[in-house]
Amino acid sequence: MKIGFAKALSIVALFSLVGCSTVPAFAAEAPAVPEQTFGNLSVKQALTAETGTTVQVEDKMVVMKDGTPLAVRIYRPEAEGKYPVLFTRTTYKSGAFIDPHGKGDYADVGMAFAQMGYVVVVQDVRGKFASQGETDYLFRSDKADGEQTLEWIAQQPWSNQKIGMFGASARGMTQNVMQDTKNPNLQAMFVIAAPAQYYDEVVFQGGAFRQELIQSWLASQNIYDMAKKYGPTSLEFLTASATYLKLAGKESLYWYNPLTEFPTLGNQRGSEKTKVPAYYEGFQHAVKDGFFKHYDNSLMFKNSHIPTYQVAGWYDIFREGNLKNFVGLQKKGGEGAFGNQKLLVGPWSHMNIGDSPEFAGDEKDLTAEMKRWFDYWLKGEDNGIMKEAAVSYYTMGSNEWTETDTWPIRTGPKRYYFHSGDTGTAESLNDGSLSLAKPRGEEADSYVYDPNDPTLTIGGQLIFPDINIQGKRDLVGPEDQREAEKSSLTYTGEKLTDDLTITGEVSAVVYASSDRKDTDFVVRLSDVAPDGTSTLITDGILRARFHQGQHKEVFLEDGKVYKFTVKLGNTSHTFKKGHHIRVAVASSNFPRFDRNTNTGNPIGTDRPEDMLIANNTVYHDQAHASYILLPVVKK
Repeated sequence: MKIGFAKALSIVALFSLVGCSTVPAFAAEAPAVPEQTFGNLSVKQALTAETGTTVQVEDKMVVMKDGTPLAVRIYRPEAEGKYPVLFTRTTYKSGAFIDPHGKGDYADVGMAFAQMGYVVVVQDVRGKFASQGETDYLFRSDKADGEQTLEWIAQQPWSNQKIGMFGASARGMTQNVMQDTKNPNLQAMFVIAAPAQYYDEVVFQGGAFRQELIQSWLASQNIYDMAKKYGPTSLEFLTASATYLKLAGKESLYWYNPLTEFPTLGNQRGSEKTKVPAYYEGFQHAVKDGFFKHYDNSLMFKNSHIPTYQVAGWYDIFREGNLKNFVGLQKKGGEGAFGNQKLLVGPWSHMNIGDSPEFAGDEKDLTAEMKRWFDYWLKGEDNGIMKEAAVSYYTMGSNEWTETDTWPIRTGPKRYYFHSGDTGTAESLNDGSLSLAKPRGEEADSYVYDPNDPTLTIGGQLIFPDINIQGKRDLVGPEDQREAEKSSLTYTGEKLTDDLTITGEVSAVVYASSDRKDTDFVVRLSDVAPDGTSTLITDGILRARFHQGQHKEVFLEDGKVYKFTVKLGNTSHTFKKGHHIRVAVASSNFPRFDRNTNTGNPIGTDRPEDMLIANNTVYHDQAHASYILLPVVKK
């Protein structure tokens, strides 16, 4: 039997219901669920062609303690009995009460696992599709709703009270808020591509607003929510907003300022029926405070009892979260969680978790992995999964998998310093060099950053591969950076005489000054091949006002040299013999991050006429030796 196992958990399938440019017919017609459907609406028989096995599919409403009914679709084995249960909470339409054809989120997973002796429960989160209540974009209500639904599942006649949660992205986030649950029935999780905390990893990385992620996802979600709430009159405006994000050049809505008044999401302009209050509220907490602490897994580690399998991608938007959760739960988790974690990291972006078209030998059957995980923890099958290494990660460049019991692995960090000089390898603002030798002379490189002419995003950690402002498609992950380097400073190492592998966290220390009170510093790490292609490995950003931490704003003095530590996150890559290591520095990476307007005003509030040009300087002299720190694997 094979029912698309490899694709059943792929992010492509997971996001197939999210498309920004079209609106499903049901969206404007979704009615309030009548009272008589709170019980068992119907039992539908779904025949699987490959096996002839019948799966029972039920739609039910689970009423929360505050009286709000939440919809669930249940996939059950044909034979009556008590089974372990796999549970997910989704923002992408379970299909319950709306789609009678069984094509809701995770329908393939439900059908497959029901035939393997599990019950699968897929729930629309509060306010979404057939579930009632108000939509909560910040995952504040998901813990309470999840807890109450766990209690309901445990009481059902088909449940043996052994429950596992699964899902990717937003469905992974609805799992993560449950990590410290005291419910003993939740006995395992399978979390794909989900952050460990909300502030840095979702909204304000390095203090910069993650514009492409937040605006594109919320715009697509808002189509469904507002259409459900207000009917077809809002559809044209909503759909246009989501569609205009995808346009090339300055026709794209990514250029719209002020960010706080973004069409369909912001606080000021447009129809009141198209507002997302959480979008605007988030800007009011750009300086880190307690606003986002309800979603911070580091506060839950010691109270967690849950064995969790984390799946991450080196180019995924939430890469750091899965790694942090693995380390935190593995080393600091409570009884049951401590020492019982797994981590799988491939060369994947958000839409191709499990199989990237860019790399060879990276394919992983995530449904098979999920089955092994839950068979062990929920069915008690000794299938050897916990005897295997705790961590499996893919090294790009050498294109090979490595197994280890620890993360991070032991490396020998090396500083590669920035230097002046013409290497003849880059078409950039300076074509500087990179080496292990510390600079001795008085060296610096200056450049102009104009927010109306920013360095554009090319690849990397984007959510939607077909959303860009350059007229090109699928610019996500390991893309050639040469176009972006034309408006950047570059520092390129000599041709390597042997392979060099890095695995772990990359960071850069940039000594710099500006004539403005605030600006950004973006650092990209690339692998330059013999043909000149400069492939992005990882990147990072720091908003200058947060150089002393994101809990406070410290603005710059004109011309004063500051130390900026830019975190580029984790990766694993082999720079092959004959290649070069390259670092690029700029002051924008747009629209992955919002454009710093250089004014120092509250983030998101500046209008186009408020934007200022910044003159920035990067220093690499003996007293201010800028460098990138690479976690080099010892041979």
